[in-house]
Amino acid sequence: MKAVIFDLFETLVTEWGRPKYLTKDVAIDLDIGYQLLRREWSALGKYAKVEDAYKKVLDNLGFVQEEQLLVEVAQKRTQCKRKCFDTIEPKITNMLSKLKADGYKIGLISNCSPEEIEGLQECNLYTYLDAVVLSYDVGLAKPSSKIYEYCISLLGVDAADCYFVGDGGSDELSGAERAGLMPLRALWFIKHLAENFDECKNYTAFYEPSELVEYICK
Repeated sequence: MKAVIFDLFETLVTEWGRPKYLTKDVAIDLDIGYQLLRREWSALGKYAKVEDAYKKVLDNLGFVQEEQLLVEVAQKRTQCKRKCFDTIEPKITNMLSKLKADGYKIGLISNCSPEEIEGLQECNLYTYLDAVVLSYDVGLAKPSSKIYEYCISLLGVDAADCYFVGDGGSDELSGAERAGLMPLRALWFIKHLAENFDECKNYTAFYEPSELVEYICK
């Protein structure tokens, strides 16, 4: 094996214990239905500014809101997500450092929108990454095989030589498996939720990053 590709949220960073501003909160502030927002949001293309994305959603649904509200909603979302990158837990940087020292290339794939990862490039995670693939930036999303294939092409490795590590959201583990990667499940941030995802129980799982390192670098 030559590379390890990681999911981002609840794998390398976590929202647990931090203030949250979720899609349901956005829906309340924009005065539209949660399911409507989710449906329209998932169908959007690439937008550099999240307030433009919210405006497009409202336009598609025939709703009108003041531009200032859209800006305020975008700011709330950005500020909450940015807190995930303020402090990267040492167990995560230790894991990445050991993998790099053992010669592994490190990739990142995240299903995200621009406001969610505004703090990524400024945090110390970024220095470990050899390839970064963000769904909004490439127009692809997990679990599509194409997003994994794109990342391994950037890393210059074959799928069979690559692990994919994630908590299991977005059907990402089975997506990685279909793309030919070896999926491994990260439970260190979601231990209390581990039993809630039956579809993930067949994958090798790790409760601490150090266990993952020991498995990969054995």
